[in-house]
Amino acid sequence: MSALPQNPTTEQNTEEKRLSKDINLIYDFTEKPNRTNLKAHTDRAVVAKLRADLVLPNNKILTVDIDFDSTSGYHDNTMMVMDDFGVEMLVTAFAVKYGQPFADKISNAWAEKNHQNDPRKPTYLLVQKPKIDGGKPQVFVACGDKEHDKGDKIKPQSIV
Repeated sequence: MSALPQNPTTEQNTEEKRLSKDINLIYDFTEKPNRTNLKAHTDRAVVAKLRADLVLPNNKILTVDIDFDSTSGYHDNTMMVMDDFGVEMLVTAFAVKYGQPFADKISNAWAEKNHQNDPRKPTYLLVQKPKIDGGKPQVFVACGDKEHDKGDKIKPQSIV
């Protein structure tokens, strides 16, 4: 069973593709204008927005829209890490390329709640490419907080 709703009005404009036993993509071919500041590459599309339905520990669903065309701090996102194996791969890469202290920061951020009174550990990490050549990527911990940013324009801080 999928968390994605079935919408009969757009079924003729959709196509489902199963990448693996637990990854289904549903393409909506309805044409929409690009109202973002993002531009596609000549040979590759660019992700502007993702919608995620998160299953919370209380078995409820929390829907999160991740908008990459913003000043939220998630612009230029390179990678989204959503489980222990992904964190292990990211930590290994950071240890090799930037050193163990930076890798440890990622491991610790994934293993612990961001704030002691938060209801849960992070759901995912977002990795941004370095702003300058030779710099370190920024890594943001997301979706475990008790209080989500309610419209405040405070830019989140990278954990590395």
